[in-house]
Parts: sequence; structure tokens; C-alpha cells
Amino acid sequence: MERNFYTDALILSSRLFGETNRILTLLTPDKGIFDAILYGCRKSKLRSLASPFHTGRIWLYNDEAKHSVKITDFDVQKFRPALHENLYKSMAAAFCSELLMKTRGGNEDSQYSVLWILANGFLDGLELIDEKGAELGLLRFIWRFLAVQGEQPDISSCCVCDTPFCSNDIIGNSEKNMLSYTAYYDESKQGFLCNDCSAGIQAASFRFPLCAEACSYLRAVNELTPKETRQLMLHTESVHQMHDLLMYLAEKCAGSKLQTLESAKGIL
Repeated sequence: MERNFYTDALILSSRLFGETNRILTLLTPDKGIFDAILYGCRKSKLRSLASPFHTGRIWLYNDEAKHSVKITDFDVQKFRPALHENLYKSMAAAFCSELLMKTRGGNEDSQYSVLWILANGFLDGLELIDEKGAELGLLRFIWRFLAVQGEQPDISSCCVCDTPFCSNDIIGNSEKNMLSYTAYYDESKQGFLCNDCSAGIQAASFRFPLCAEACSYLRAVNELTPKETRQLMLHTESVHQMHDLLMYLAEKCAGSKLQTLESAKGIL
């Protein structure tokens, strides 16, 4: 990094450093995820500005001698107050931040700009939608995040026989067979099996079954625009199935348990 520079930044977390300083973890579209120090924050005008989930233009000083980056100014463009006022939204935003920090944004510079758009879009959506919509928004974020990381399993067809799963037009259908199991995530194959290929395999190896509607919804997230997917209505059972699978895949991608999930049991 150059000695003095500025960039756009999303503050992912803030933690105490010494008695009056804080270490902020930042997501940027050009330099990825890194830590920067805010000195003397108790007396600084930046104390209230440099808070988690705020996005804006940040000015920094790279101290090569101390091997640290210092924050000199921050112009907030998005405050997102609803993320601090609603418990579910706050925990969902914290989950997003922890997942990004645990993976450090991936290993390729080309991913930074994509993650920047994905994370800010997700937090902007949380700010605007109700709690029910936020639940689906979180699931869509995880599924898209897995795609960016190259960790998203193929939901279009069986990973053994290539039998295609259901199309998008069954989402929200009232027929009961739309909620019958269609695909089973197999941990050993890291992909989905159809009913025929899953027959005879011990249930423990595919503990994440998905109904036809859930399969179709995940496909729709990949194929439709964000606006189109927000308009799709789902049965509660489909949401629960996707929740269990995607939280498992998120922790697998992070390489460890996510503390947010542990502290948010019964919420997320």
C-alpha cells in the first residue's frame, strides 16, 4: 500500500485496542479485507462515524515502520440505522461480517469488487425490508457468497446421473408434491443426489434433503435478477430446509464454527 491513500470501505467490525483506540476491519473493493487503527476514538469525531455496517470513503496512512494502517478520516455515505435497531437484522449483518472476515474475501483480487457489491447490496436490502424478507435475504446472500468463493454445489442436476431437478415455475405452487423431497446433499460427493441415486445410501451422508420448491428457489437465485427473486413466495418448510443446508455450507466455507450462529441461536 502507498503511504497516504483513500478508498471506499465497509466497516465489518470494531474492537477495542488499548484504552482509547479501536481496530476496525474493513472491506474494500480494491484492497480486500484488512485492519486499520482508529487512534484516540473517545475524543475523536470519528468515534460515532466509524461503526460496523457503515459504508463510505475512508482516508488512511500506511505506517511501514509499525506495520500498521491508521485511519485519518471517514466520510460516511450509508449509516444503515435499522441494522442496529432490529435484533434479527443486527445478527444477520453480524453474520455477513463474520463470514467475510473468516474467509478474508477469498484468495483472488478479482473477488474483492464482487464481494463489495454483494455485501453492500445485502446490507442495503436489510435496511429496507421487513424481518420475514430479511430471512430470505440472508439465505440468498449465503448462496451467492458460496458462488463467489467457488464453493456453491450444482443445484441444477444430480451429481451422479445428471437428472435435472425442477424448474423455477413451481415456486409457490400449492400442490403438496412440491414439498416432497427431490434432492439430497451428499457430503462425501459435495453435491446433490436425486431420489434414485440416494436410494440405499445411509441417511447420515445426506442429512440435508431439499424439496422441489427449495431446489427451484436456489436455481432462481442464480438465474434471475435480485428484484425478481425478492418477489418469489415460499412455503415455510422450504425456507427451513434451505436454512439448515446453507448455514452448514457457510461454516464449511469459513473452515470453522461461526460465533454469530452460536450467539444467535433461536434468532437466525
